[in-house]
Amino acid sequence: MISRSKTLIIAAAAVLSVVGFKSALAAPQDVTNQIKVTPTQIKSDGREWTIEVSGVTAHEGDWATFRAENVSLIPGGKADLKYNNDKIGEVIVDKQFNKGQNLNFETVPRDDEDAKPAADIWQGKIIFNKNIEKYTNFRTTISNNNANYFIYSDHDVVVETKIIGTTTLKGNDVTVKKPNLLVVNKTQVARGSVFLNTNDGSSVFGPTINQSKNEPVKAGTKLKITMSNDSPIRFDDKNYPVGTNLRLGRMRESISASTPVNKYGVYFAGGPSMDVKIISTSDTEIVIEVTKDMPAMDGIYRNWISSIKVVDGSKIANGKINDIKYTAELIAPNGNTIDKSTFSQSGEISGSNVETYARIKPVKPVKPVEPVKPKDPENKPAVVEPAEPAKEDPKKEDAPKEIKAPNTGFEKVANVLAWAVPALGVVGALTAVVFRKKLLGSKVKF
Repeated sequence: MISRSKTLIIAAAAVLSVVGFKSALAAPQDVTNQIKVTPTQIKSDGREWTIEVSGVTAHEGDWATFRAENVSLIPGGKADLKYNNDKIGEVIVDKQFNKGQNLNFETVPRDDEDAKPAADIWQGKIIFNKNIEKYTNFRTTISNNNANYFIYSDHDVVVETKIIGTTTLKGNDVTVKKPNLLVVNKTQVARGSVFLNTNDGSSVFGPTINQSKNEPVKAGTKLKITMSNDSPIRFDDKNYPVGTNLRLGRMRESISASTPVNKYGVYFAGGPSMDVKIISTSDTEIVIEVTKDMPAMDGIYRNWISSIKVVDGSKIANGKINDIKYTAELIAPNGNTIDKSTFSQSGEISGSNVETYARIKPVKPVKPVEPVKPKDPENKPAVVEPAEPAKEDPKKEDAPKEIKAPNTGFEKVANVLAWAVPALGVVGALTAVVFRKKLLGSKVKF
């Protein structure tokens, strides 16, 4: 008979076994053989491609892989995988076997298998998240539209484009021509580069300086970029504030007769960069300054110096944003203009959310509203202007004026007495004369 303690031990072990079994079942695993990864489209020299992903079930953390040869990379190396507008995972660039155009930026030739003329050769990985567990059956697509750069070599090369998943899809072969050799007779500004990634919202603008070995750029030289008001983009300094130190890299197009090659004919056109600093920025203008003297060598120099924002989505069509207009001016340390030019160009726009940008409408400038003037009322009373006082002759002396006191009651009595007293005196004198004559006539004796 099994004791109670042994029973408890056996039960606990059974529970742990079940939990362990479930944990093992739930552990992330490679489901490449259980999921269908079917390439359905490759076009535009491998720039655009689509893959369909379908399956019965998957769990959080499960993954599937595919291989892409000479087709464009996913912008930023990552994109959302959605089903019924629900994010069920991510598609990432898991490994790179050949870094395409990056090979041309190197300076020391190498002869390994990853140094052959091609574009990017890479492995994609689809990683599912927990939302996939809602669905017992799913079917969705991965679409990509990005620049596709092929390695430059000293001869024409035919390159094959293909994607290998559950099935293999071959695209059209691409013929990569031997590039023209660079000859720069004069240091000048050149067409820049614009790129937007609609998957993660990133965006960049980069100017270009073509340097001649006869006119190497000196420290203190400034490059001013002014965006036109009717351009569909504006500068944004969120990732490139004033004071940022950058390097304009020597572009792979800097291929001259002296550029070294490997045994496959691949050019190694790298070289020293141009050190610059951002000294001012606004939404329509950026100024950068060279901080070190450049060596005397022909070369094309470029790097990203600003983020950008779209202000007019109507200029977006066929994976590009068009009518980007700006002026570039290269200014010597003494203030003289080395070169100045105006450009109108397009920019690359990629990812799966292009329509979000295409719906952006330009903001029309609002004219200031003039204040409404009140109308003059009818039967408006006439305004009588005060008469201007007569001007006196400044040479004429003023005569003294008589000052009159106020005419009070006392003064009135005084005025009456002033004429009454003399009159009474005259009457009194006449009366005395008459009275004397009468007395003499009557002969009265005393």
